[in-house]
Amino acid sequence: MGGVRMTLYFASILPGLEYVLLDEMNQKVSEVEIIQIKRGKVFFTTSSIDTCLHALRSADNLFQVLDQFQLGPHKKHLSQLSGRIASLDLKDMDHNSLFWINASRKGKQTYSRYELAWAAAEGIQRHYPNWSLGTNRDNQVEFRVDLEHQNLIFSLRLTDPTFRYRNQVRQFSRAALRPTVAHSMVWLSDPKSTDIFVDPCCGSGTILSERTAYPVNQIHGGDISESVTRIAKHNLEHTKVKINVWDARELPLSTNFVDKVVTNLPFGKQISIDEDLGLFYRYVMNEIARVLKPRGRAVILLGNFQQLHVEVNRLGMVCLEAYPLSLKGLHPTLMVLEKQ
Repeated sequence: MGGVRMTLYFASILPGLEYVLLDEMNQKVSEVEIIQIKRGKVFFTTSSIDTCLHALRSADNLFQVLDQFQLGPHKKHLSQLSGRIASLDLKDMDHNSLFWINASRKGKQTYSRYELAWAAAEGIQRHYPNWSLGTNRDNQVEFRVDLEHQNLIFSLRLTDPTFRYRNQVRQFSRAALRPTVAHSMVWLSDPKSTDIFVDPCCGSGTILSERTAYPVNQIHGGDISESVTRIAKHNLEHTKVKINVWDARELPLSTNFVDKVVTNLPFGKQISIDEDLGLFYRYVMNEIARVLKPRGRAVILLGNFQQLHVEVNRLGMVCLEAYPLSLKGLHPTLMVLEKQ
């Protein structure tokens, strides 16, 4: 007898962090089999999808794969897409649904991603004439079409738009990280219940908020901007996180006091500082190295890998891992460091 066919899912994540999500899945989801890892996606099967929906904090969204097939590169082939989707049985969904379709494509096709989405929508409405096409902001059901060369995946989004923002109304400062990226950084710090944890450039407190998801001894954060720290205090008002106005170049913390430092250092044009960036990195890294305990860990997101690498070598720290990312049109690096 053949085995029961397992439902295929995928989680989307910021490109470059796929293996961080993989590690989180393996540690949090008891019955999961990783099928494939692609840029920005981790495909898997599990009998515990509810656990994934509640426990995975690095994933931007979760999707159920409904169909996979080959599609040709010319406009005449779009009718095949419509026909294939019209044949799918979506009986478990509300047949008066307001739906939306997002589409992406990679390769040399003669049609656009918008035409790809319209062809898919036509297939749905052919089978379910009572369904209406909504918008990307106003829908009850959202599908996704991803075409890579001739390989097409048609999927259903399981998470709503607030999933990646923790279903919370938050205030964000300029250049704030998505919570999912902040969580990936926290995860790479290897959180322990005994940690004294610090974000010296905390902004609106997204990294600090993600650290509160796990048991911890103390959490401290600060920023040089009074207005920004007010936002962080508002976002973290129901926690025990300590927020201060401070200068990351001169931290009011004792030497060898901290177990973990996780921070997003200024980079790119989204934020400015009052001195040369290389000099700023030098002063901040001096302080991070000073306050960290021996074998303490620092997870740092920054724009100039080479500049920070010079400081890491100067301070005798060790780079355990480095993750090149693609974020807001920029290409920063996420570094995991250890103090010797």
